[in-house]
Amino acid sequence: MNLNRTLTFLCLILLGNCELSAQNLPAKTFWLGYLQTARIILKIEDSVNNHKTGEFIFPIYNQSLKIDHITITGDSLKVSLSKFNADYRAKLSADKSKLSGMWEQGGIKIGLTLKKTGDTTLRRPQTPRGPFPYREEKVTYYNNDKSIKYGATLTIPAAAKNAPAVILITGSGQQDRDETLFDHKLFWVIADHLTRNGIAVLRVDDRGIGETKGDVMHATSADFAKDVLVGVDYLKTHPGIDTKHIGLVGHSEGGVIGPLAAVQSKDIAFMVSLAGLGVKGSELLLRQSHDGYKKIGLTDNQILQLDSLTAGMMQLGRQGLTEKDLKPAFGKFFTNWSKSQPDSLLIKTGFKGPNSVDNINAMAERFYMPWTLYLANYDPATTLGRLTIPILALNGKKDKQVSARENLAGFNKLLTKAGNKHFKTMALPGLNHFFQHANTGEVDEYAEIEETISPEVLDIVTKWIQKEARQPKINRRLSYLP
Repeated sequence: MNLNRTLTFLCLILLGNCELSAQNLPAKTFWLGYLQTARIILKIEDSVNNHKTGEFIFPIYNQSLKIDHITITGDSLKVSLSKFNADYRAKLSADKSKLSGMWEQGGIKIGLTLKKTGDTTLRRPQTPRGPFPYREEKVTYYNNDKSIKYGATLTIPAAAKNAPAVILITGSGQQDRDETLFDHKLFWVIADHLTRNGIAVLRVDDRGIGETKGDVMHATSADFAKDVLVGVDYLKTHPGIDTKHIGLVGHSEGGVIGPLAAVQSKDIAFMVSLAGLGVKGSELLLRQSHDGYKKIGLTDNQILQLDSLTAGMMQLGRQGLTEKDLKPAFGKFFTNWSKSQPDSLLIKTGFKGPNSVDNINAMAERFYMPWTLYLANYDPATTLGRLTIPILALNGKKDKQVSARENLAGFNKLLTKAGNKHFKTMALPGLNHFFQHANTGEVDEYAEIEETISPEVLDIVTKWIQKEARQPKINRRLSYLP
């Protein structure tokens, strides 16, 4: 679950206002790096009126930001953004092949290294290329009251007349039907592999992306589960689909949405969770924020204090307050919390000093948006603790976003308690949150890795679904054990 995009996108906006200065940066060159999870390209053009020109390109956002001019001075690159209390300083290496520096904003420092490159194209060898040995249909369908239009791609085995089918469910954030991230098209790769092996696949644009419409700002995982159920109803009407063997494959937050949909429908025959959630949402968010504080170099004591802030905000969010009542309640809580904190921590986190009020309000607004509140209050006991359909849960052992150990333990515990006799969990060595073979498993590796998904995972998922599709549909039973 990628919860780091706000800061990355903020930095993207800020870069549009910058001027650069550096030693002998050659004309017509490209410099490639990553600002948190966003791939960034600095393109430098020829000099115009003694000033170099260029642009910053963010492929993941399809955004290009023009730079007014680039001036050559000294051996350093400096980006100053006093309006936003931010700057970027870097050194040009002796061989003029690398800019190494630090982005600093509001007391938080983020390393940013740009390497000179002649080719900005990323290699993605697993991205499918035609011709394809199966049928591919671009489809649209609607929910019952026609308030949401869904755009999707359905791939169907060419020779199959009664094919099992799955719906792919994306992770957090608005994703297209291919779950395109870092130029990886994870869901297209999965769909291609499954359909070549006899399984029909429906992959759908998320709300507000591509051809799918619908409210996003007020939507939660529960709303996205309803979208999945609309997709199930669509598949039931499509000729060539085995309506007794329609399943779900959810990645990351999709591993929350899938169970939420499955407890509501007798038409879902099986489910695959890829890095899904087996612990409470509050536990996941607290761990992710804790790990994030470590990465930006805060001390153990500072992290402890910020953990108490996160925990307190979650506790407040569990009270079910209206937005009108939540704002003053948060204000009182935050005031009391900040009184017990040293100025050094408040300044470092941007909670004291220039723009501190804006920073605090922005933090609260993000945390108390419906999606975050719902996830923070999500308890998998309400879903996994009731499901007896066949379930396969996979996690990579190097996953730094959704830990394999705790979350798979949650799947095992809750599915056993539900009386589920048809589940399997696997922690896969060497794989990250995207199920790529990784060195560290950290987010900043995702784009660097050419592999989109481990062939081993594709094989495991395919064979498991094929096996389930050959079995008679299990008599569905929901457990209501506490």
